[in-house]
Amino acid sequence: MAEVADVDTLIRELDDRMRHDCTRLSMWRVVHRTTGLFYTVVLIVVPAVLAVGFTSSETPLGKVLLLTTAVVGGLNVTFRPYLHSLKRRSAVNTMRHLRDDFRADVANAVEGEVLAVYRKYSATYATIFEERGNELIDGRLSVEEPPDDPQPKPPQP
Repeated sequence: MAEVADVDTLIRELDDRMRHDCTRLSMWRVVHRTTGLFYTVVLIVVPAVLAVGFTSSETPLGKVLLLTTAVVGGLNVTFRPYLHSLKRRSAVNTMRHLRDDFRADVANAVEGEVLAVYRKYSATYATIFEERGNELIDGRLSVEEPPDDPQPKPPQP
């Protein structure tokens, strides 16, 4: 019976890790989307305010607005892959789907198969987590890699 308690503990820990990861992904998605929306609004409104003439770029307020536009524009370009990433939504949905499948398979598993279900989903979760981390570390979210062209183009005469 001690083995069952150990397997139950493993199952509970993996489920808790997946739940915690889903929560953190959702939180960071909201933070990044809110920040990206703020940056976009600033980059639209500030130049319009200066262009319409509500204030001149020679006044202290105008200089602050120009500086703000430059800083926000730089931050927006630097962090665009994270602020406007469609992969973040995909990552959240992938983790939720994986957790739902894991919980369903555990519920349907016969007593001897629970450990096999744990091993399968533990490995899958680790792989997904590592791939997501590699994308963030390498900055691959912002790089548009051209598809591999299997056939080289013939030289032009």
